[in-house]
Amino acid sequence: MKSLKFLILLLSALSLSACTSVKLTNLTQEPIPTNSSQSIETAIINGCKAKGWTPVKGENNIIDAYITVRSHKAHVRISYNEHFYNIDYVDSTNLNYNNGEIHRNYNKWVHKLSSSIRQQLNN
Repeated sequence: MKSLKFLILLLSALSLSACTSVKLTNLTQEPIPTNSSQSIETAIINGCKAKGWTPVKGENNIIDAYITVRSHKAHVRISYNEHFYNIDYVDSTNLNYNNGEIHRNYNKWVHKLSSSIRQQLNN
C-alpha cells in the first residue's frame, strides 16, 4: 500500500513538472517616454544586448532579435515608432511552440527584454 501511494505521488509530480507550456505573449503598444536621451533604435539595441539578445537592424523601424539559451532559441521582431514599441514572436527552436502556446521561459525572456529596453529608454 505504501509503495502504491509513493507511485501515485511520483506520477503526479512528474505530470505537473511536464506542464511547462503557457500562452505566448506578444508585447504591444509598449510606451516610449518622450524624454529619452538616446535614439529609440539605440535604446532598443542596447536593451537587447544587455539581456543577451543579438539585435539585427532591419528596415522601416524593425529590429530582429535572437537569443540562444543552451539548446533553446527564440527570434522576435521589435517594431517601433516615436510613441510605442512592439515585441512579436517570429520563430523558436526547442521551446515547444504549438497553437499559441510555448515554453514558459520564452515569456520570461521577452518580459526581461522589454524591461531592459524600457530602462535604456529612460536613461
